[in-house]
Amino acid sequence: MATNQHIDPFDLKKCIFERFHNLILMKFHFLSLLLFLLSIQVIGQHNSTYQNPLDIPIALSGTFAEIRSSHFHAGIDIKTMGRQGLPVKAVSNGRVSRIRISTSGYGKVIYIDHPDFKTSVYAHLKKFSPKIEKYIKAVQYEKESYVVQKFPRKDALIVEAGEVIGYSGNTGGSFGPHLHFEIRDSKNQHPLNPLLFDLNVDDNLRPQLQKLFLYNENPDNVIFKTKNASLERVNDSVYKTPILFASGRLGLGIQMFDRQDLSYNKNGIYSIAVNVNGKPTFKYKFDEIDFNDSKYINLIIDYKNFKENRYRIQKLFRPKTAKFSFMDPALDRGFFNLEEGKSYQVLIEVSDFSGNTSYVETYVVGQKQKTKIEPSKGNNINPELDYIFEFHPNEIYIPKNTFFNPIQLEIQTHSDGIKIGPDIHPFKGAYELSFKTDLKDSLKMKKSFIALKENDNLTYLPTENKNGKLTVKLKNFGDFVIASDLTPPSIKAVNFKNDQWLSGFKFLKIKIDDDFSGIKSYRGTINGKWILFEYEPKQKLLTYDFSDLTFETEKHELEIVVEDNVGNKTLFSALFFRK
Repeated sequence: MATNQHIDPFDLKKCIFERFHNLILMKFHFLSLLLFLLSIQVIGQHNSTYQNPLDIPIALSGTFAEIRSSHFHAGIDIKTMGRQGLPVKAVSNGRVSRIRISTSGYGKVIYIDHPDFKTSVYAHLKKFSPKIEKYIKAVQYEKESYVVQKFPRKDALIVEAGEVIGYSGNTGGSFGPHLHFEIRDSKNQHPLNPLLFDLNVDDNLRPQLQKLFLYNENPDNVIFKTKNASLERVNDSVYKTPILFASGRLGLGIQMFDRQDLSYNKNGIYSIAVNVNGKPTFKYKFDEIDFNDSKYINLIIDYKNFKENRYRIQKLFRPKTAKFSFMDPALDRGFFNLEEGKSYQVLIEVSDFSGNTSYVETYVVGQKQKTKIEPSKGNNINPELDYIFEFHPNEIYIPKNTFFNPIQLEIQTHSDGIKIGPDIHPFKGAYELSFKTDLKDSLKMKKSFIALKENDNLTYLPTENKNGKLTVKLKNFGDFVIASDLTPPSIKAVNFKNDQWLSGFKFLKIKIDDDFSGIKSYRGTINGKWILFEYEPKQKLLTYDFSDLTFETEKHELEIVVEDNVGNKTLFSALFFRK
């Protein structure tokens, strides 16, 4: 006979708890295993080798983080044998995350996100692959603009390693055909040295060292150059100087460059270290940079020397007002104190990415310190204060933080404008220059602007023109005057004539130019419909691809309007025939 069993509520709760606990443990172990497998995958992806973006040996015309006029170079420049149109390939599997087309900067550029949380960048392209070209042209026609930027959705443009994504070119701010190639950390967009990803560059050449420079820093943190010394080559890797005599708080500078086997360009170096009496005083290497580093780029060189003599001396110390992500924070700024009568052994090591190293061995003897007082000229500018200089009816406004350090500013007025100088100081921010005009001719006033005058040549500066007041924001000094541009742009057909049959033509080509203020905008239509003209400013050329659109009629009316930076406009019209 069956009997009813009594179940203790406590035992029931305990049983339920144990089962729930075991279920949680099973899920935990499963998640742990999943995370472990994912970590193996990520590690494998991170250590994967990237392939060459071009099917030619890598010859560099620019190295990672080398110093440019306004920035640290964020990638490497790969030579394309002086040609355009070489196939450019994705270095790894990924998705196109960004496409940008501009008449300056990177020109036509593609960004690809990869599974290892890296982004590769391919710039100055002549054109994109067909599927990317089709995608971005749709955007251009939608926005009726050649200059566009688009962030495709994640599944829109998937690419595989080795897939052709475009063709090398010379678009944007490029000064010759080449491929600018970058790899970035996708999470923070920090540029990484592409050579860390096993891109092979033949390099058996040591960096070339040219001259050594000595700098003193006074108690007010003012840094000034005191001496220089030619470097004598002892052997293939070692340079020396005569015994040097100096005093006070000393820092060093060096003039140098690097080359690779397949390139004769004077490129930047990879790493540098300074040891004084065997103790490290200064060190960095270019594995990774932050775009914010470029704010201080003119502090890592002798800017005054660069402006006056046009060559760069790289400082082997960090000025107090500079912050660089790539410098070793464990070390001091690179200065060392000299005591009178004592000798200091200095060893400088300069290396390229392949490990080729050059050395400077020298001795510095401390001598009695001499006080050096620079004669004061002009107006003393404290970077922590605002300044307004009024020269009726003109005005200079210098906000605080325009400069990194105190400077001496000379201002001269003349009948045509204002001369400000000397132009030897690195800028942290912009200052404002304003001219008030008394022009009675409203048309001429509308077409007037502030220009930089150099050897009787005038350069247009982007000027705000409001109520008879011309204002421009600047990061340089010079001689500034008021100028006017009353001449409209020119437009000329290159490969066709009016009333011509163009059935066999693939392209329409138009040359546009402006003799002074420069081209601001252009717009082209056929039979009233907007068409995409690609603009190449270096060639002053507009190009329309007939395959973009289909027109039903044989007779076509072409119109182009070009405007310069002060509002002068030119209208070009022509008839052509095409089946």
